[in-house]
Amino acid sequence: MTRTTPAEGIGKETTRSPRSLIGALIIALAVFLGLLVILEGLFRFTSLDRILSLRSVGVYHAQFEIKWFELKDYVRENGGVDVILMGNSMVNTGIDPAVLSAEYSSLTGEDLRIFNFGVEGLTVAPNSVIAKRLVERYHPGTILFVTEMRDYAVNNGLEIEQTLLDNEWFTSDSATTWLKNNSTVLQHLLPYRNWSRADFLDNFLMSMRRFNDTTTQGYEPDSHTGVDIDIPPDPSDPEEKEDFILFADYAVDPDRLKALGDILSLEEEGMTVIVTEMPVHPNYFVYFGGEQAHAPYLDQLVPFITSRGGSFLPAIAWQLIPLEDRVDHHHLNYKGAIRFSKLLAEELADLCQRSGDCLRSAPGGSQ
Repeated sequence: MTRTTPAEGIGKETTRSPRSLIGALIIALAVFLGLLVILEGLFRFTSLDRILSLRSVGVYHAQFEIKWFELKDYVRENGGVDVILMGNSMVNTGIDPAVLSAEYSSLTGEDLRIFNFGVEGLTVAPNSVIAKRLVERYHPGTILFVTEMRDYAVNNGLEIEQTLLDNEWFTSDSATTWLKNNSTVLQHLLPYRNWSRADFLDNFLMSMRRFNDTTTQGYEPDSHTGVDIDIPPDPSDPEEKEDFILFADYAVDPDRLKALGDILSLEEEGMTVIVTEMPVHPNYFVYFGGEQAHAPYLDQLVPFITSRGGSFLPAIAWQLIPLEDRVDHHHLNYKGAIRFSKLLAEELADLCQRSGDCLRSAPGGSQ
């Protein structure tokens, strides 16, 4: 009978360990991948995707990401989107799509799925890039772009624009970008990517609040009521000085106008593009040299829009929005948003009747 010495036993056990370790790693990897598959399924086919709220594709602008995923949910739940509202924070808080669609339906009999993609801080330049993405992905029938004088000031909004559009998600078709677009698990993990930063918790909680405040149609109501709106801004006020410097000697920048042309070029894809303005208080124009500065701006803007097949809808009279419906001289609160959304629906219905430039539903009616 052959006996195994202790030394021989130790040697044999040592030679088996790497195989056992590899087997354990394979099992662990299989379990991990299985959990990922299960989570992907839960996120894709249940309401868990929205219950766990914040999602990200790794770009800088938190509100852009809120709107991006809210629109994704809206399209999934409603079979498509007909009209996408675009612009900056004035659109975000100033137009309620639910009110706009209901009023427009009562006036025209046309039921439209409308989503508010207004994102704070974005000028016409990043909006032109985002508009193309939205059209490629969701094929709406109409883009209603709300523009303003700041959109065309050459130095306005550059930092936000560059930080947003320089992100890999906008610039690359890499495997990482594909994963960010297609993995719901990764989308739910990315909001925590900056967990080690000192300001992470504050930023995360603010994003959560804004997500919860934003309706399923992309509208974020503002409950504040402004004070002293009827008092013109003072150039000597330290808080106002930067804007006075930024918009002094105002001129329409040709590159920004080209970006507007990129939005208008979507008409070539069979869409309707309507451009309009918000009913800002006259004191808003003080930064640009006074209310009289608005006229030459429009003299340059409107022919540019119409020559490229778009429609320009003039802003409604600012007097129709009382001071108590405003947050400041250019933002509306939730009361102003209700009032303006109804008035905008009336103007859009009238434009449709007069010129045939109607809000158009998505091709095929649904997607």
